[in-house]
Amino acid sequence: MNNPRTILVLRLSSIGDIVLATSPLSTLRHRFPDARIDFMVLSHFAPLLENHPFIDRIIKINKTLPISALMGIGKLANDDYDLVVDFHNSLRSKLIRMSVTEPPTLVYKKPRWKRFKLTQLHINDFNADFNQRKLYHECLKPIMNGSADCPNSFLKVTDNEKNRASEYLKQSGLNHKYLVIIPSAAWETKCWSVDGYRSVIEDVLEKSNMSVVILGAKNDIICDKIYIEDNRVINLKGKTDIRQSLAIISHAQLALGSDTGLTHAAEALGIPTAAIMGPTSRETGGGTFLQNSVTIENNDLWCRPCSQNGKQRCFRKEQYCLTSITPHLVRTKIHEIIAQS
Repeated sequence: MNNPRTILVLRLSSIGDIVLATSPLSTLRHRFPDARIDFMVLSHFAPLLENHPFIDRIIKINKTLPISALMGIGKLANDDYDLVVDFHNSLRSKLIRMSVTEPPTLVYKKPRWKRFKLTQLHINDFNADFNQRKLYHECLKPIMNGSADCPNSFLKVTDNEKNRASEYLKQSGLNHKYLVIIPSAAWETKCWSVDGYRSVIEDVLEKSNMSVVILGAKNDIICDKIYIEDNRVINLKGKTDIRQSLAIISHAQLALGSDTGLTHAAEALGIPTAAIMGPTSRETGGGTFLQNSVTIENNDLWCRPCSQNGKQRCFRKEQYCLTSITPHLVRTKIHEIIAQS
């Protein structure tokens, strides 16, 4: 393939998937350093990618756009793309691709059959070293010249955003290192126990000189449930937008949370992360990547993973994939990360 002058990248949602897509985005930028790269994303996720050094233009689309509008949006964005890379491969992204018919197109292929066998038949045909970043890179093979590198995901927070976050936290009474906790997820089945999180918070406050910052959306009730009345604990549930959340995470000593978007974002900001995985797994797109991060999971359960995103309700008498993850185990992993920091 000749060096493309303009590239359109599609990954419309959601937070974690967009964050992980910045890994192959980095590969594209280093493979074609002089190309203009446009990244198309749903408008409410677009703030994630602001100031990203590998993106020349963010194209925002509204989730409620009708099909007729989607089929024309590619040409509206640009009429002369030399390459289209679809890291989503959904009905919406296919309709967009249909309106950009001339350039070569590389499409991410979802391992639907393998994931069906894994979650429904408990047959694991995935390679032992499988992860979502490698899967994204599969569709880039025609342009990678044999390279097998999968760079880290990456998000950019500006110095100005970091300074504003520091000032905000100081006004809230926080002046030193902290653990940021992201306890919620899109599905309640992915959330660890309230008692478990409270145990970790109490342990961190007792055994380290760190504070605790809790992040979540305004409807994430678990944030209120794990909150402990202590001047070293700050509950920011519903008080920050995506950019503010990223800036606060970027200052953290480490992050702890569910298999959810902002947990992936923490690693993309270079923050050591402990991710608690219950009904999902690395084969369904979860897991951590940084050397000093850790994925906390129970690999000895026949019923796990039970779905790709965790939305399926557990059919057992208790959700062993999470109840078997003890507070002692999580506390131990947290202190191991602190010791390495």
